[in-house]
Amino acid sequence: MNVELPSDRLSLLDGAVASAHPKPGHGMLVKALENVFPDLEWRLVLSRKGWHRVGGVVDSNGNRIAEHLQQWIEDESNGDLMDLFVRYERAGLLATRMCGTTHYLTAKSGPHPWDFVQVEVDELREVTDRELFDPEEAPDTIEDLLDPENPIRVDPTQLNAAFYTLRKAWDMSDVHARMTSGSYGDSLFTLRFFDNWTACSTEDKDFCRHFVLHMTDYKDRFGETRLQATPLSTFGSGMPPLPNFADRGVELSRFISQFDRTAGYPMAWYFCMISGVEKALKGVAHAVFEDVSGPYDYLPERDIAVLKEWMADSYIF
Repeated sequence: MNVELPSDRLSLLDGAVASAHPKPGHGMLVKALENVFPDLEWRLVLSRKGWHRVGGVVDSNGNRIAEHLQQWIEDESNGDLMDLFVRYERAGLLATRMCGTTHYLTAKSGPHPWDFVQVEVDELREVTDRELFDPEEAPDTIEDLLDPENPIRVDPTQLNAAFYTLRKAWDMSDVHARMTSGSYGDSLFTLRFFDNWTACSTEDKDFCRHFVLHMTDYKDRFGETRLQATPLSTFGSGMPPLPNFADRGVELSRFISQFDRTAGYPMAWYFCMISGVEKALKGVAHAVFEDVSGPYDYLPERDIAVLKEWMADSYIF
């Protein structure tokens, strides 16, 4: 039976996330979610770092001028970028950037692989990035100030403590129902991914500990909003060396067994292949199929059936 997710508690997530302070291990963040949903067992399963976005404006001493660069440009220029340039070209203003890591936290809420809650939290650090104005080159468009071709970089000095902000929270049971009721093709791969999970040896494993869904909204050619969900593996490192594709039998069986043990669930090599973790795993799938279609029987029958279906009609995200 699914755990109910009252909308009033979902509305508390924003404040709960903001009240936590980033620490190694992110225990405060997990505790903040537990305080909002004490009936769910939360776990941080994936962190994706290395992205950044435009920040604000500070002076040469790091004093805050504006939180949002684009808004400041629009307010100060009133549409006249040359006037803005003349007034501030020698002011020593610096543009900042927000350096981010997105944390994915999940909690199982029911018996099916799609019965889970996914909370996405951005951990942000603001650092100095570049001089806002190049005295030798006046901006022609606002993009020349937001994303210049030849920026004058400065040392990235952190301006404040790191902080959390809620990006999105998803009840994947609702997402699955939405995809099932839709008639658009982008959801079919994701639904098939879930079907594969329930059809093979992973049936009793917690999907949300091994995968999250990267969610995007887009408009189709008819102007209707569609939802696309792409599985992202939480298996980050430690993949065993790929086998020689001439290997068959015992050697190939040993590889997929080692892969599954390292990832922590059966058929991990198959699901990691489909989700795009490693393109070369497609060759492993073909080799395994040749083995189990012949004299070898190192896969359970239900797993062979899933692999056979994929061989007849393959898909990869």
